[in-house]
Amino acid sequence: MMQCKVMCLAAVAAVAVAGAAMACPMERAVYVEPETGAKLHFRAAESWEQAGMTKHVMDLDLPDGRKLWGVIGENMGTSRDTGNLFLGCERPGPDSMLPTEAEMAECRVWSGVVYALAGSRIADTPYPQDEAPPALILSDVGRQLRYAVMDGPQDAMWDQFNLESCTE
Repeated sequence: MMQCKVMCLAAVAAVAVAGAAMACPMERAVYVEPETGAKLHFRAAESWEQAGMTKHVMDLDLPDGRKLWGVIGENMGTSRDTGNLFLGCERPGPDSMLPTEAEMAECRVWSGVVYALAGSRIADTPYPQDEAPPALILSDVGRQLRYAVMDGPQDAMWDQFNLESCTE
């Protein structure tokens, strides 16, 4: 009887540890687009990256090795979270001036609404420290990137990214 209690407690502890290990905060989530293998990496925003209503900073690694950088911002609860991806201009750093809207427009390759997808429900993206959802929808990212940066329709991706891993 005692041996059964010890084994049961060990099993419960193992399940609890596994469940805790599976929870990943949004700011450390890595998503993959299943058709092309493109990877979307989230990370904690640096102080200089938190201008305006920035909620998340991210990088999109394309299968051909190019890296796009981007942000997701919220709109004070009055509309959906919006994302932007950029290629061809440097991500602003701690010692650089913030680019003007015109400068940003020149290298913006995607702009759209971003949804979290859990089960059959869509929602706003969670805050950086909250648990990452199983999937994200970056509305129209596939079509916009297909015409902005891809070589042809064979390189086109879809709009859904699935949670793949969590960075340390």
